[in-house]
Amino acid sequence: MRFGVLGPLRVERDGEVVAVGGPKQRDLLALLVLRANRFLSADWLVDALWDGRPPASAHVTLRTYVAGLRRALEPGRGQRVPGEVLRGHTGGYELHVPPGAVDAVRFAELADAGARALAGGDPVAAERWCGEALGLWRGEVPVAGLAAVRPDVARLAEARLTAWECRFTAAVASGGHRAALPELRRFVAAHPDREHARAQLMLALYRAGRQAEALAVFDEGRRLLVEEYGVEPGEELRSLHRQVLDHAVPPPDVELAVSGWRTRGAGVEDTRGVGGVSSGGAPRVARSARLVGRSAELAVLDDQLAAAVGGGGRCVAVVGEAGIGKTSLARAVAERAGRVPVVWGHCPDLGQAPPFWLWSQVVRALAPGADDPALAGFSGGPRSGPVDPAARFRAYEAVAELIRSAAEPAGLVLVLDDLHAADPDSLLLLRYVATGLPTTRALVVATLRPYEHDPALVATLADLARGPGFRQVRPAGLAAPAVAELVLARTGARPADGVVDGLVARTGGNPFFITELLASPGDEPPPGVRDAVRLRLNALDGATRERVDLLAVAGREVDVAVLGAGTGWLAGVGHLVVETGPGAVRFRHPLFAEVVYAELGPTRRASLHGRLADAGRGVLSPAELAHHYGRARGREAEHLRWTLEAAEDATRRLAYEDALAHLDRAAGLTGGAAELAVQLKRVSLLQITVGVGSDAVDRAAARARELLAEWGRGTAGFSDAGLSAVRAAAAEAGSSTALGADPRLALWTLGELACNRAEFDIARELAVRLVEAEGGAGDGGVTGVAGRYLLGVAAYFTGRLAEADELLTAAVERLDARSLVGRTGRTPALATYDFRALVRSLRGDADAARRDLRAAHDLAERTGDPYGRANAALFAGWAALQEHDVVGGREAGLRCRELGAGQNMPHFVTVGDFLVEWAVVRGGDDSRLAAMRAAADGIYRLGLRSTRTITMAAVADAHLAVGRFEEAARLAGEGLAAAAAVGERVLLAELHRVRGVALGDREELVLGAGIAVGQGARLLAARF
Repeated sequence: MRFGVLGPLRVERDGEVVAVGGPKQRDLLALLVLRANRFLSADWLVDALWDGRPPASAHVTLRTYVAGLRRALEPGRGQRVPGEVLRGHTGGYELHVPPGAVDAVRFAELADAGARALAGGDPVAAERWCGEALGLWRGEVPVAGLAAVRPDVARLAEARLTAWECRFTAAVASGGHRAALPELRRFVAAHPDREHARAQLMLALYRAGRQAEALAVFDEGRRLLVEEYGVEPGEELRSLHRQVLDHAVPPPDVELAVSGWRTRGAGVEDTRGVGGVSSGGAPRVARSARLVGRSAELAVLDDQLAAAVGGGGRCVAVVGEAGIGKTSLARAVAERAGRVPVVWGHCPDLGQAPPFWLWSQVVRALAPGADDPALAGFSGGPRSGPVDPAARFRAYEAVAELIRSAAEPAGLVLVLDDLHAADPDSLLLLRYVATGLPTTRALVVATLRPYEHDPALVATLADLARGPGFRQVRPAGLAAPAVAELVLARTGARPADGVVDGLVARTGGNPFFITELLASPGDEPPPGVRDAVRLRLNALDGATRERVDLLAVAGREVDVAVLGAGTGWLAGVGHLVVETGPGAVRFRHPLFAEVVYAELGPTRRASLHGRLADAGRGVLSPAELAHHYGRARGREAEHLRWTLEAAEDATRRLAYEDALAHLDRAAGLTGGAAELAVQLKRVSLLQITVGVGSDAVDRAAARARELLAEWGRGTAGFSDAGLSAVRAAAAEAGSSTALGADPRLALWTLGELACNRAEFDIARELAVRLVEAEGGAGDGGVTGVAGRYLLGVAAYFTGRLAEADELLTAAVERLDARSLVGRTGRTPALATYDFRALVRSLRGDADAARRDLRAAHDLAERTGDPYGRANAALFAGWAALQEHDVVGGREAGLRCRELGAGQNMPHFVTVGDFLVEWAVVRGGDDSRLAAMRAAADGIYRLGLRSTRTITMAAVADAHLAVGRFEEAARLAGEGLAAAAAVGERVLLAELHRVRGVALGDREELVLGAGIAVGQGARLLAARF
């Protein structure tokens, strides 16, 4: 097991999180973990847990918490077996765990290792150890506010700050000062009085060439110390300040930075020393950070280098988008080249390069001061004299010969960086050089962006590919493990999975974008990314820019038809946009879309959202259309219409939470009849998702009743004229027919809610109004069933079984399954068979009950309604409760739980749990009595008020079945009291029977038998 207190309390067993109880019980465990493997007296724990103000019952409560923790930490421990993890001692307790199982202990060990490594002169190891230590922190210590452990928490907090300072010191000492700067700034801003951290910030700034900023950091720190604390800076800061002023700062102990490079000539790297730098500024260092996530690409490059130096020149094209790491791979080749000289040539990424610019750099590096006339054109000076038609050939051949001769002694690596920006003459010369490359010992590494839209590059790469041994490497975005490794290398802290996933989603795994985001405060696109995208946007023509802007507004992959164009325009924006399929395009990275969208002014954004929605009908989803119309101006009607359509679409797809979000927005967009339809749908979905008795259902139902009073005659029914007016207003507001604008749906929805809340008189009143309105203008098939259904349900709960059978049969006869196709959620038709099955079960006709349950299941399958499927399972279990059918109850419970969990319908999960536990106990296993009671209580936590006497009768009978007579009698008494309170009389006879048998009370049995006979409940009467 592992225990975590460096953040919210976390306990894991074999990688799985262990639930350890409520807040106080969790605080108790946190106290024990903070002082693990130490005896803690009960008095100290009580005082600590209640922060010096324990209640009189504190010691009893403490023992309860300890028992709960033992169950969680050692679930397999027997009742009388002493605890091994949470040990009891006379007068107190001890959490006995291996020291390494506590994250605070591991943190201290790692931080100490980092400090020792730094003191021993190994800053690289120190940075690694401290980074791992800091990566264990997930937030604040959970009991930081309790006075008893305030010293412990303070020591941990100080150790954390010290570990940060150790890591910063190590990073600066090992040459990582530039990468450390962003975090150092934030740390010093948050802890301005920590002089050592301020010194490291000054040192990092100075080594980054920013002396003035380093001095300003000292001045700011001195001012704060003098004004806030009345003291001058310490010797460390004062000494460093003098060194910065005098440019006398000593070099770092481990040199990995620019000062370790030195040049020879104009660009050939000195393989005898530490390293070199090319004329284009691409460094080769003796030691560098490992290139993460590129093992496959590096293997190809290593093979090509070995083959070239072995006597057969090679060419590799590294193709990828900006920031993907093309130049980093080229640098890696240079680093691995050993004593092989490396020459760099660069092309300017924007603008037109001078003729032969790429090769001029190569020639100057390989032959500085050369007097070969054939190479004079690469010197950059003006040429004089007549044009010689053969001079071009001689120049090409001279360059090829220069490469051959330079490569002959030890080989040669020639890096042509950003080849996509090369001038046409440089490309032609490369094609010529490539023909003779196999006879040299040279490796040409060309880096370029995707080139398929550029005919000159296509022709160049085609010629290169004809040479023996040519390879093309296309590095993709880093996968999540590599991104995590990159973040660890850059920050020293191992990122959480959610952070890594967010970086991958936002950047596509592009290493440059990731490092920019890590160095950028806040969520805005980093300046480096913004500037790169802006430069490319400004180079677009008006029509192309319009399409790019529309794509940014879309926010995802779209069909080019929605953008009002074919695919011809994509050639000019390949650096920003990628074709993902036939006619489908998206930005190469979400960051690009963020930058483009941010460049749009509010008015233009609104206009583009409206245009995109208009063009996207039939292509975009209802939710997307609602989103875009909602951000347009003057399109309120379309916004409402598509918001309602989005809600219905989400409901059909069983995305109830999404549907509710759309309905919540729609409720704020309209009023009157359209809002009535919205609120009715909200009531139905809220009952599914958050429970019948929740505050959200109450609020939605109250608002629906207000609207009902405005648009009809309250709950007194509706005239044809009133119905027509309501429907017309709803249609004008854009309400879809699927949502329904008939106010009789309000009567049905509110009536069903009343049944669920055991308000049977209200349910009957609403149901009567529905029956009276039947056959009026626009009567729908579903609402025609609703009145009789509600009356039948109320009759069942109140014990009038013959009446219930008649009413539910009348409702069944009015069902039209075809009208139900496509409807999902709570509709009156789908439970009609279910309730009639319960009625017929009690009346003693088990076969008819089974037929109805099968009919309900088949109806749900035909209409494709998952709520109906789950309801069929629930009612099958309900019937099993009535009939004491243990096997049927368990099967129904498992099915009910499975369907509820799969569709996020918590009521079905809780009922399923109860049915399964009831079947176990009713089958004779009394060890699950407590679990059964807890599961029964869970059904009503979501607000359901009806059916409580039914579950109480089942629970009481289960106690009776396992010989717990006293408890059975008590539970039956509770059930009888509940029945009297709410008028739920359907299992009144069963409750009297259980109580009579448990107490041996003949009068109870006679009373129960009389009720069963009077209700026509032959199933129950037969038990007396």
